[in-house]
Amino acid sequence: MKLLKDTKILILVGCVILSILLIAVKGVSYGVDLSGGSIIVLKTEEPLSEQNMTTVTTILEQRLNANGLSDISVYPRGNDEIVVEIPESGDKLERIEKILTQQGVFVAKIDNITAYTGQDVAYVEEPGLTPSGYGVSFKLSSEGAEKFAEVAYGKGGHTVELYMDGRLVSNPVLSPGLADGKPHPDQIITVSGKYPTKEDEDEAWAIYTALKSGSLPVKVHIEYVSSVSPTLGEEFVKGAIIAGLFAFLAVGVVVAVRYRRPMIVIPILITCASEILIILGFASAINWKLDLASIAGIIASVGTGVDDQIVITDETLSRESKRVKKSIKRAFFIIFAAAGTTIAAMLPLFVMSIGMLKGFAITTIAGVLIGIFITRPAFARIVQYVVKKNY
Repeated sequence: MKLLKDTKILILVGCVILSILLIAVKGVSYGVDLSGGSIIVLKTEEPLSEQNMTTVTTILEQRLNANGLSDISVYPRGNDEIVVEIPESGDKLERIEKILTQQGVFVAKIDNITAYTGQDVAYVEEPGLTPSGYGVSFKLSSEGAEKFAEVAYGKGGHTVELYMDGRLVSNPVLSPGLADGKPHPDQIITVSGKYPTKEDEDEAWAIYTALKSGSLPVKVHIEYVSSVSPTLGEEFVKGAIIAGLFAFLAVGVVVAVRYRRPMIVIPILITCASEILIILGFASAINWKLDLASIAGIIASVGTGVDDQIVITDETLSRESKRVKKSIKRAFFIIFAAAGTTIAAMLPLFVMSIGMLKGFAITTIAGVLIGIFITRPAFARIVQYVVKKNY
């Protein structure tokens, strides 16, 4: 068939096949509102510069990774909010909240003299049983160990006060062996005896995380927490699929009523389905997590695509147009203008990373670009072929 030899048609077919392969191999990832999990919004005590905001988000991501959490998202919203998206975390949510809100300023004092700080910690081990109970073992840097030796010299039997964010977390008695003036890099923070409670474990993990990742430049607090169970997430996915199918059927009915010609209606529906597949393939390729906002963006971009296809079809079938190619060029002028305004409207949402609306912006922009460069040109070829053959 001559139509299948057209370059634009081959590009569309190739993109559809590639998208199907990507979806089959890599799958499509869902955000926490569809797969289940928690969204925690943190508020900083003061507006931050771009550099400090990057530091905060990096440290928070490191803290969550240090606690065995993967597939997380940490991103700024404005200059004083951070959004943390965490997949289903089970009973760890309280620990996670404590880890995120802890600034992590660690100080050890002997007789109210600073012996070392968190910046002197070179290595820290995960919480567990230590010779003195349940807690966190760590090593000081050579400079930190020398500083500690100087402050601790001759103070055996004195208390070493360990503070985290100004709060006393442990106060062991300094043994004479550690007060001999020699460097002793091995240190321990004990939070309980050999049988810790859940609160003790959460405390130890919060201390471990703060020492491992470093302190935040500012204090943060939780503004709100939103959680979705995996079961509810599955229901959202089913609902989104059903809504998409109904939207697709509604488009089919409207187009069928308008044109009443299967040779026009079927290509429009096939093009719509192809566009959805390519958008999903694009999301799979860049590992973008689809959420409800992203799905709304897909529906919006496909709806725009139908409008564009109607413009192409009407211009091509117009009795005032004696030349099909000229009509299609006029249609594409309208389409490119509309696409430009849509992308311009979405760019601020994408660049400023305004919460979940970023997903809406990405899928909408991707859908518009896929449409004007892949699906619309292919559809125009199909309509051109149909008009020449039947009219």
